[in-house]
Order: sequence, then structure tokens, then C-alpha cells
Amino acid sequence: MLGPYRVLDLTDERCWFAGNLLAQLGADVVLVEPPGGWPRGYAHDAYNRGKRSVVAATANEVAALTAGADVVLHNDATPFELDLAALRDANDQLVTVRITPWGETGPKADWKATDLTLFASSGQLAVTGDSDRPPVRISIPQAWLHAGAQAAVAALVALEHRARSRHGQHVDLSTQQAVCETALSAIYYAPAGLEEVQREAGGVRFGSLMLRTIYACKDGYVIVTVAFGPMIGPMVRRFLTWMNEEGYCDDETLNKDWVDFALHLQSGEETVDVIEGLMDDIARFCMTKTKAEMIERGLRDSLLICPVNTLQDVLDSPQLGARDFWDEVGGTKLPGRFVLAGRTPLSPLGPAPEAGAHTTEVLAGPSAGLPSVTEPLPTGARSDKPLAGLKVADLAWVAAAPLATKILAHWGATVVRVETQNRPCLLRGALGHRDDVPDQENAIAWHSTNANKMTISLDLSKPEARDVVRDLVAWADVVVESFTPGTMAAWGLGYDDLREINSDLVMVSSCVMGQSGPHRDFAGFGNMAASVAGFFDITGWADRGPAGPYLAYTDYCSPRFTVCALLAALDHRRRTGEGLHLDFSQMEAAVHMLAPAIAEMQVTGVRRTRRGNEDDHMVPHGVYPAAGDDEWIAVAVENDEQWRSLAIEMRREDLADLDVPARRARQDELDEIVTAFTARQNGPGLMHRLQAHGVPAHYVQNSGACIDDPQLAHRGHFQWAPHSYARRTIVDAVPYTLSAAHNGFDWAGPTYGEHAIEILGDLLGYDTDRIADLAAAEALA
Repeated sequence: MLGPYRVLDLTDERCWFAGNLLAQLGADVVLVEPPGGWPRGYAHDAYNRGKRSVVAATANEVAALTAGADVVLHNDATPFELDLAALRDANDQLVTVRITPWGETGPKADWKATDLTLFASSGQLAVTGDSDRPPVRISIPQAWLHAGAQAAVAALVALEHRARSRHGQHVDLSTQQAVCETALSAIYYAPAGLEEVQREAGGVRFGSLMLRTIYACKDGYVIVTVAFGPMIGPMVRRFLTWMNEEGYCDDETLNKDWVDFALHLQSGEETVDVIEGLMDDIARFCMTKTKAEMIERGLRDSLLICPVNTLQDVLDSPQLGARDFWDEVGGTKLPGRFVLAGRTPLSPLGPAPEAGAHTTEVLAGPSAGLPSVTEPLPTGARSDKPLAGLKVADLAWVAAAPLATKILAHWGATVVRVETQNRPCLLRGALGHRDDVPDQENAIAWHSTNANKMTISLDLSKPEARDVVRDLVAWADVVVESFTPGTMAAWGLGYDDLREINSDLVMVSSCVMGQSGPHRDFAGFGNMAASVAGFFDITGWADRGPAGPYLAYTDYCSPRFTVCALLAALDHRRRTGEGLHLDFSQMEAAVHMLAPAIAEMQVTGVRRTRRGNEDDHMVPHGVYPAAGDDEWIAVAVENDEQWRSLAIEMRREDLADLDVPARRARQDELDEIVTAFTARQNGPGLMHRLQAHGVPAHYVQNSGACIDDPQLAHRGHFQWAPHSYARRTIVDAVPYTLSAAHNGFDWAGPTYGEHAIEILGDLLGYDTDRIADLAAAEALA
């Protein structure tokens, strides 16, 4: 799909993932290495596959390469100064993407950063882990992977803009902001007038009620979701029916009103004792089952249960095997294509190159250049909106796919969100409401996830409503849907049906497991996808069960992959006239973010699992108490110089000369010393003090601290957008700015059917009689 483009990858191990995604989509990605090459290891093997390698020793040599490039990826890894502005002056079609920890400017722009401190700054660390222990990170580093995925998106957005303007531009990307999205929706709580989310391993706390989600079983752990409402309530009852059949749930509990149980709790008709007793019963029941038995029944009866997969379970997954997910490279299985792309499939990537293996070939070969087909701006469209004129019919719901269409809407696409009041999106009913007033128009996650979108309410059980969808498809360039596989086809709205209406349509079908395979009917949300993909097993403490990352982790990973695939498909369509169907699995995409550990496991036999906040290279490395209640500071010592600075600050000059092996041998002792020191300190104050001495440290920020963070404020990360019900509400921005494009939201996620007349009349051309007929048929509901 990206065959005409050349990408120069000037990054190091932290950000190789960006080029990897573009290489998967067909771009010619050239890894520029310093003399002697980058260190080889599992990250190199996983994320430099499919790239070519050249060695460059000077800025002039790099400049010569950029003359024929379309995109430069840069994270200050080169050992020499590189003037990106000068490179763009020499090649005005060049897109440069600079990935930094905090953004290029702002009060923290020069601060030290590691995976741990970036998560501490983002809101995510504060809500992950056990309530009686320090916040805990995902044991396989993730922060730079989020930045890399966002960098690939940003590059493609800028290339779309170039297709209209014929000029390149600069992208300034903040890793801190990229990680902030993983705290949705806890990060919105403070400005919404809500109490901070309290971290709770293995479940979610609602006031005095702790809803457990992780249970031990015969051969590991499983997730069982007990919640309420019109969609989840019936699933709970089906699960309790199974328990009842086997004697683990009494008839009285089985026959309770699980749809409206939350309302009964609020009214006092029911008490939390019922739930607490039920969770004890579930714990006893799960100990009689294996993970395989649980998922088999879950698939059969559409239950909200799933295994907590280890990395070995992921490698052995029958679903991934059936979908031919793995690429075999030198006897090792590595994650393969991240999307199934219909008539233009992603090709398997070859092994990572040796340093400089392609230097002669690249220098002698033809230069890349601007593809000959460009996209003129529609009349009246804003030239500073890279996706102006793109028309999207958004039939997705909850978070994963809607967060992808949010990116499209942000950059100027006209996105029509189809929903129904008869089956409300879970974002309207869960994850927080302003001032704790549970009105569906008052939902903070809805406001942000659906910013800049138009909305219409359609009851798709009505044939008249499905006719409206067909007219939207005729109008649209893109359709995005996230229903259970087969649902769209059952309505006569499958890809083959829609292609007859719009022959060059690009359609994205997004779900947890993909549109095919033995687990395609898996019912679940992002927390369950994260568990199946391996993230729950690697988050927590070695002496306890899995904690899992906060909430629906893969919902925050997958939108970046979705937009990459979608923009590549649109670029391909612009050049060939061909539409595509993109079969996207959230689980498959997320597995890419564990690729080095999966490779390591096969080569060494060592399976990564949860290990608290320990690190392979840095020591001390942890989250330590600060003065106050539930106040913490993350400290990560990368080298001996930083340790000397920390030791001096602690007035322990006697320890200042300890090298890494010595610190590793005395790790528990040093953690106690650091704890005793930090526990007396103001967290934000100590953060500034340590950063001033070159030690990576960051106060663990909850929602309120993130809202007050001067760096996030400088970047405009939190924006107040108008809303017809809430007046003004918080929307979080994308984590990058484009030098030639507008960056901001014009309105927050709309109310039910807010734009129905504009959509039906202005976009689709319906007259008042046609609209009245739809209302009479109860299709607009």
C-alpha cells in the first residue's frame, strides 16, 4: 500500500517500531545506523525486519540520503547534530517526524525520561496495581512503542496533507502525551468533578464496592466480568446459569434483575453483599475449570470470560495460528501482518538487516519521490486540515475503533457517527459522568472519544434505518464498524454488499479477534483483549496474581494501528482507484508490542512475566513513597553518573561509587535506602530536584496532577471544547503537532441525533417528507 514511499529511520531501539509499521504497509524503510551499527538484540530482530540498512557517519551523509526521501523518523539518536529544518529546505516535499520524551519545547523539554517515568507522568501508572503497594508498570516497556505507533500515524497524516498541498512539514511528537491516552478515562476525572480513580489489582472499585475481574483457575487465571445494563446483564445471567447448573449459584441469585441491578443498588433494593457473595461463588467455581474450558464455554454462549494468557499461551494461540499471524524468521516466530488487507495483503517481512548491508544499493538506486496522483482540496475545505474532504461513516462503538475515527475527525475528516438510543454505547453509561450525574449526555469518555464527529441515531433493526446506512455508504469514502463478526452481513451491510453501492469503498472491520478463526465470536472489551494478548500476566508483582494494566489497554493501543492501515489504504486508492476491506484484530495488533519478549522466549526459554517495577538494566528502578497519602515518585537510574548524583542527594556518599553489578547485588538494601529518603520528601519538589541533577524521576501523576502539569498545558494536551449539554468539557488532543496544520477540536462528542437534520438533509439530500417517514417508522431512535 505504501510502495512509492521511502522512509529514513534515524531512530534507535526506542522508536524502531515506527518504521516497522510503515515497512509492514509496504514502504521502503531505510535504517540509518552509526559506524559499527546499532546493538543487535531481540528488539532489533523484531522491529527492524523488512528494512534496509545503511551506515552514515556524518550529517552530510544523512543529508544526501534525505534528498530522495519522503519521510524522516528522528529521535535524537544520531551521534551528530542534524538540522531537520535544513533538510526540509533542501527537499520541500520532505516530512520530518521528531519523537522526544516531552515534546520539543516546554518546561520539561530537556528532562530525562525512561519508560517508568513517562508512565508516571501520564496518569496511567497511578491507577495500575494493588492498592496496598506502589503503583506498578507493565513489566515489558511500552512507552516508546506508543510513541512509535503515533509517529507512524503522524507521518501518514502529513503525507495525506502533502498530497493536497505538495509540501512536506515537520511533526513534533511527545511520548508523554502518547502514553496519556492509556489512562482513558481516569485522566478526565479531576476536571469532571469526580474523585480520583483508585488503583485496584484484579478488578475495579466503585465506592465501597470492589468488582473483581481476575480469578484463579486450575491452570492459571481467568477474567470474569460481572456488570450490569442492557447488553452486559444478559451475558451475566447466561454465565450464572452455567454456575447454577453445576451447583455454584443459587436460584435466587440467578433470577435477580442483572440488567437494572445498578439501579437497584442505588435505590437500596439490593445491597453490595449480593455481589460480594457472588464473587466468592465465582472464585470457587473457577477453581474447577481450566482456561481452555472457560474460553470454550465463553465462545459457545457469548460470555464475558477469557483466559489470562501467558506469552507462551499467546505463541500457541489457535486463533493466531488459524489466521496465519506469525512470520517465521530463522526458526523463530515473530508477529506478522497487523491487519488483513483484502486484495492488497501485507507481505511477510524478512529478517532484520546486518549493519550497512544495503549502503551501496541504496546510494546507487533510484530516489523516491512524490507520487504522481494528488488529491485536490474540495471547494471551501480548509487547507490547514490534512484530511479535509475525507468522508467517514462511523458505525463503531465503545472505544477502540471510535478512538481511531477521532483522529480522522481531528484532522478535518467529516465523520458521521451512527448510534442508537435503544442500545446505548457503553461510553455513555460507564467510565464516569460529570459531577457524578449519570446522564448519557454527560459521559466524559463519550465527550472526548467522539469529539468533532457528527451524530445520528438509527435503529438498525429497522429496514428504513439500514437504507439510510446504505445512502451514507454511497456518500462516504470510508466505513468503520466494530460489530460482532457477521452482524453487518446479516443486515445486508457486509463489505460485498456495500462495495456494490460504492465500488472504491475502504471499509474497516474492527473487533477483538478478527473476522475469521475459531475465536472470531469472542465477546469482550479492551481489558479482555489485553488479557488474551498477554498484558495482564506481565503486569503486577511476582508474589501475587496478575494485576493487569488499567482498564481496556488494547483499546488505547489499537487505534494507532487502525489509522495507519486506513491511511495507507486511502493512499493506495488514490493511486489505483481500488477500495479495500481491512480486517483488523485488536489482539493481533497489540501482540506486536510484545514482539521482542516473544522472540526471546523462543530463543532462550525464558518467559517474561510480572516482576513489579524491576528492570533488566537500571538499578535502583522503582516507584517510591513520597510524603503524604498515596503519594509516589518514580526513579530510574540509568548509569553510574546518575547513581552518584542520587547517592549525594540522599547524603549517602559512602555508596556513590557502586557500579551496576554492585547495585544489583544490593538491590533490596538500596531500595530501602531510597524509600527512607523519598518518604520524607514532597513528591513534585523531589522530582524537580532530581531532574536538576540529571536523574530520571517523575512524580506519579493522577488526573488532577496531569491537568496541572505545565508540560501538558504547554502542549495543549487538554482542550476545553463546547458541548450542547455540558456547555464545555475536556477533550484530549493527539500527541503531535504538524507545522502546517491546525491542531484542535471544535466541539466535544455530540448529543443523541444532534446532527440528524444536517446529515439527512445536507449530506444525503433527503427532503422533509423523507425525514418525516423515517421518524414515523421509528428508524431515528
